Amino acid sequence: MKWHKNCILACILLMQGQFFCAQTPYTWQDFVEDMADDQYAEEENWSQHMEELAQLASNPMDINTATREQLQQLPFLNDEQIEEIHTYIFLHGGMRSLGELMAISSIDLRTRRFLSLFVNADVWPYDRKDTLSLKSMLKHSHHELSTRVDIPFYYRLGYSYPPDKGGYKGSTLYHNLRYRLTSTKHLEAGLSAEKDQGEPFRGNKGWDHYGGYLSLHDIGILRTLSFGDFRVGFGEGLVVNSGFSTGKSGMIQPTQGVRAKRGMDEYNYFRGLATTLGGKHFNGSVWLSYRRLDATLRDDGTVSTLLTNGLHRTNSELDRKHNLKSMMAGGNLTWKEHGFHAGLTGYYQRFHRDFSPGEQVYRHYYPSGRDFGVIGANYGYSHVWFKVSGETAYSTEKGGWATLHRASWKISDKYMLTASHRFYSYKYYSFYASALSENSRVQNESGGMLRLDATPRGRLNVVAYIDFFYNPWPRYSMTHSSQGQELMAQAEYQIKRNNTIGVRYQLKRKEESDQMRLHNRLRLQYTHMQGKWWRLQSTLLMHSVDAGGVGWALSQRVRFKKEDGGLSALLTYFNSPNYATRLFQYEPLLTNMFRFPMYYGKGFRLATSAHYTFWKQRLTAEVLYSITRYTDRESQGSGMQLIDSPWKQDLSLQLRFRI
Repeated sequence: MKWHKNCILACILLMQGQFFCAQTPYTWQDFVEDMADDQYAEEENWSQHMEELAQLASNPMDINTATREQLQQLPFLNDEQIEEIHTYIFLHGGMRSLGELMAISSIDLRTRRFLSLFVNADVWPYDRKDTLSLKSMLKHSHHELSTRVDIPFYYRLGYSYPPDKGGYKGSTLYHNLRYRLTSTKHLEAGLSAEKDQGEPFRGNKGWDHYGGYLSLHDIGILRTLSFGDFRVGFGEGLVVNSGFSTGKSGMIQPTQGVRAKRGMDEYNYFRGLATTLGGKHFNGSVWLSYRRLDATLRDDGTVSTLLTNGLHRTNSELDRKHNLKSMMAGGNLTWKEHGFHAGLTGYYQRFHRDFSPGEQVYRHYYPSGRDFGVIGANYGYSHVWFKVSGETAYSTEKGGWATLHRASWKISDKYMLTASHRFYSYKYYSFYASALSENSRVQNESGGMLRLDATPRGRLNVVAYIDFFYNPWPRYSMTHSSQGQELMAQAEYQIKRNNTIGVRYQLKRKEESDQMRLHNRLRLQYTHMQGKWWRLQSTLLMHSVDAGGVGWALSQRVRFKKEDGGLSALLTYFNSPNYATRLFQYEPLLTNMFRFPMYYGKGFRLATSAHYTFWKQRLTAEVLYSITRYTDRESQGSGMQLIDSPWKQDLSLQLRFRI
């Protein structure tokens, strides 16, 4: 009798999953638009992390065999959700359809949609043949080769000057080339090359940046073995986290473990060897890295600033290329059992030049010397309704401490309350730390945040938080300690199956240039799905600053998607009186390409893209055309980036070949 009930349940879940997918097709573009948030607009690494997720989405993993480490690459999944997925698969012998995710209480509709892009359940576990032989891995491998070129229809001032006068040495074109191999869940490899606009090709070893990796996974006790470029993250990210970090509104999970670097990022990664060995309750990781970094040097040869943009267009920028050597050795030991977890992470890093922070007050506690070490312990306990976690770290260079703790209480299936506290001493410093913070550095900040996630009704989702932060040492442009508060509330309501309305309001009080500034941001958005293929979205953005005026933008987005191709367009009118009231909005682009254009001044912007897949789904061609017209000025940009015209037009072409 019990067997019959299980069969009936499985059939119901299968039909529900098929009905869900048939009625509401979820695409990669939907995912990017759902994940995109104004708070990431000025975060340099956001697009790089999304690019790596795009690589994962192009080769979905099998949910029935996906390991914890593989699922931890998805920043929207937490440890409890991963544990419940594995428990369900163990108890039921696997999943026949992703519709069975509906039986896991912690996996809500939004998460199920996200997962549909990154996992599949096409093969019944008992029919699967898995072998570790190299011949079998290569036989069942998938290959993808892609290339992109960006063509600007304008000239910046930097191209008008010869290189000896500070002008750009290369052409106006951007170009990249990448290759990726994936084979079941055990083997993956990749190569990439990139040249930014203005960078020379001749005399610069061809493309300006090269990358590559080879990774093995889940072979006996070997969890991961990576050669080449890789990322590392553990705990709350206070010691090291070169991947996604926890955000205020997005609640993205910090990166955990070792994984390959699949994107085009030129700074936030390691190069060398990394491995993770594991058993039932213990995992141990070790990594070794040697890299050359870009840096601005002082007259005495010491390092003033690390450069992260990866641009090498002029003679001076080329002089700063790879002029700093960095060597690092690090490790982690993690224990998990019965809901408890604890870990110890540390690294030692040595540069071949000394860092010199300078005389400015705000740089007084920046790193100095050439030898740096950081060690930290993370810990926590997870229950169905309650979770606590934290990390405490110590840096050797100035003897600073940092700690971050959070507690979550699942009041019911509809309400979750999360409280967090952070203290980052101004003496603490880690080059690769990335964690919950108001500022970009995990340093010189303390604060507390309270967050509520609620689904009071089936079609209504609400997120709200309040955050208090304090900076004891003067920040840039400040002469004394500073403080601030931030309040955010957003709600999304599904009026009908194909109509959704959303509102987001943010109030922030923050001291800038020794004055308290009050920022108000508002976003209203209405989305309509017309059948399976059409999506219309209208958005109103507003940003006001006390004594600074009000900036606003109105946009209309249209998207058409069918099995083999699609079209999308975004038309925006913006009116922002000054830089303080600038606005950001994600716009539809090509696969592996992400951008938040800044709206400042008056004008219009149109971005249109199209893609089509043919030749038995092996070849995809993509094109993007964008045009901006300012109505309040005759030029745009400044310095060598100046464009002597109110018009700005760009064309991007991309080809992706898969076998």
